[in-house]
Order: sequence, then C-alpha cells, then structure tokens
Amino acid sequence: MNRLLIFTVLVLGFGQLKSQTIEIGQDAKDVKQLIEWSTRQRTGYDTYGNSKGNNVTWDVNYYNGQITEVIQCWANQYLIDFRMSANFCKYYMMEYGKLAYVLTQYEDVSLEKLETSYDNSYGNMKIGEYYFSDDYKNYSKLYLAKNGYATVEWRETDTDLLPSNIKNSIQAKINQKEEEENKKELARQKEKELQKEIKSKTYDLKENNISLYNETFSEIKSDIADYFQKSSSYYRSSSIPSFTDLANGNEKKYRFTNTYTAYYKLEDHSRESVDYGYYIEAGSYDVRQTKEIKLISGTDYSCSLFNSISVKIPTIKIQGYEVMTEATFPNIKVDYAKGITIVKIKSGEVEFKSFPPDEDIQIKLKEKLKSEPKGKYIVQYEVGNIAGKEFVNTELEKKTTKVGSGWLLLGLLLLGLLL
Repeated sequence: MNRLLIFTVLVLGFGQLKSQTIEIGQDAKDVKQLIEWSTRQRTGYDTYGNSKGNNVTWDVNYYNGQITEVIQCWANQYLIDFRMSANFCKYYMMEYGKLAYVLTQYEDVSLEKLETSYDNSYGNMKIGEYYFSDDYKNYSKLYLAKNGYATVEWRETDTDLLPSNIKNSIQAKINQKEEEENKKELARQKEKELQKEIKSKTYDLKENNISLYNETFSEIKSDIADYFQKSSSYYRSSSIPSFTDLANGNEKKYRFTNTYTAYYKLEDHSRESVDYGYYIEAGSYDVRQTKEIKLISGTDYSCSLFNSISVKIPTIKIQGYEVMTEATFPNIKVDYAKGITIVKIKSGEVEFKSFPPDEDIQIKLKEKLKSEPKGKYIVQYEVGNIAGKEFVNTELEKKTTKVGSGWLLLGLLLLGLLL
C-alpha cells in the first residue's frame, strides 16, 4: 500500500542511486527540489533519441514568498497496482513551510472505480473509510472533490482527528507496531554488537578449522613444488639454473635445501556503506594479508622462495559471520635437486657413469630408472621433497657416442626437441 500512499522518487548520489521518500513534515524546499528533479528525469530524450516519457509537468505556487503547494501532473500514466492508465495531478500542500498533506486528483477515473481499485489492492488495511499504511502512521481517504475529480487525500495519522469508533483500535495498532519495531531495533543492536565482538578478533585457522588449515598447507606444498618444476619455463627471474645452464657449466647438479616457518594473517580493511540520507556512499570489500617467513636452516636468508609463490589463507565463518584468520606452518622443509647425469642401465641395475648426483638422490633415481631398457643414457632429473610431498621427474636421451660437454649439450637439445 505504501507504494501509492507515499510518493517515492530517485535521487542521484555520488555513491549510488538512493530511494528518497517524500514524507509529511518534510521541508517545502526539499519537496520542491525533489519534484523538479523527478520531472526532469521524464522530460526530453536520451542520447539514442528515445523519449524519456515526456508525460510529466510540474508547478509551484507561492504566497507572501512562501511555498504553499507543489504540483506534479502525469498524462496517460500506467498505474501498476490498479492495472490502468490515468491522467492525474498530485498537490503537495504546505503549512508553515512544511508538507502537511497530499491530494491526488484523477481527471478520467470515477470515484467508484478508484474505490474498487483501492479495495482490491489495499482492502486488508481498510478501517471504516480510511486506508492505512502498513505501520498505521499514514492513511488515505477517498472522496469526490468540489471540482468533480475523484480524490485521494493522504495524511499523517492523528488519532485525535479520527472518528471515535476507530480511534482506540488504531492507537492500539500503532502502539503494537511501535513495540514490534522497538523489539526489532533492540534485536538489530544486539546482533550488531555480537557481530562487532566476533569480527574484532583474529582466529587461528588450525584451531578453528583444521580441514581448511590442512587444505591450505597442501596448496602451499603444491605451489612450492610447481615453482621448482616450472621454474625453467615460467619463472624467468628464478635463481634455479636451467638444464642448459647446467650442461654449459662445470657443476652438473643443483641442490636447494632450506627449512622455514611461515606465518600468515588476514586484516580486514573493508568499509561499510554509509547512508547520508540524500545519497549512499558505497562500501568496499578489502581483505589484506600479511606474512612473516623465518628461515630455520639453510642458505635462503632472504626467504626469497616465499616471495615467488602466491599463498592465500582463507577466511572462515564463526556463528555465521566471515572472520579474519591467522595460520602458522612450522618447519616447512624444502629439498630440491636438479641435474644432469650419465647412466648405464642393465638388467634393472643403474650405474652412474658421469656427473653422479648426491647419494640420497641416486637412490631415488635408481628406483625410477631401473625398469628402463638396457643402454647408456643422458638423464636430466628433478627430485623434490616438499614437507613430505615427493616428486621424481626424469627425461632420458640414449647415448650413442662419447660425451664431452659439447656433446652433452647437443644431447640435451635433442632431448628438449623430443619433449
């Protein structure tokens, strides 16, 4: 019912569009500005030449320098609630510089038809001859004006002016509605305080959601493993040598062994939307992450590895609210070996002929290569153990000639072409 009893226009703010309601007691100048603005929105043509409607006009009357009424008229306007088109004018009547009441007069709608439409749409809020708003704070009264137009008079409910047979009933309903609103407002305040209390804390991810903690740790291990395995192709700034670098260099192997403790913390820098009345300043979602990486053992003193991978810990829900988390991943041991070697394979036995890897790496390579066919091979290998996540990658090129550094590089180039 409020859709017709309370006239609503859109006011453009800096943040977004805001629905502005014209209410009893509003300043006359504000009403004038809103009506003038809303009329302009329906006047003229857009940039594509389409009509904005061009069916609305407005006017204002003064007495002794004071606004007495603001008038807005609509031609052939479709009324959704009543499922009909009509020509009508709204008269915003002022008293002492404030909006006192609103008259809506229909030129081409009979009083009987208007009453039928109101009964169909708002009959559940009708008491006597009054159609009340949902909160009973306003009402509309229908009658035939002296000029012969079917008229709707919209006023603020003043129980002292109502007939005695409905006065007490309406006052009781108003009191009940106010009590309900007070309870809702109290509940909203308690909810807001609870939300503030819960969201003011940072929650340990491991303590509050072990499955998400383990999932995040698994992602960290996968990201580190991917960093090493893809470093030659994707990480141009990586300090890890390529196989070509190793082939050209004197040292045919590379080893990276470091242990870290990683700490991550989320901080909420989001802003809530702010309602200034005439416009809404849109809020923002801004969650930032800080980290602290410590080297427990090894030579990566700047902890550059963790600057090369992207780690994001998740927020979690506490009592239905999204909250910030922190997480510590202790003793992340990262062991990665990369190199080139020459092997001889016969009957499942693997013998390292040139450029042998470290002994512990040899054990893993033997297990990987023992099922290969008999022969001598140039092998490029990657072996990693990332906090228990292991991988062994090998690529083989069969050796047919004596291998010097030049022939080794050529063999590697051929191997690369085969990949």
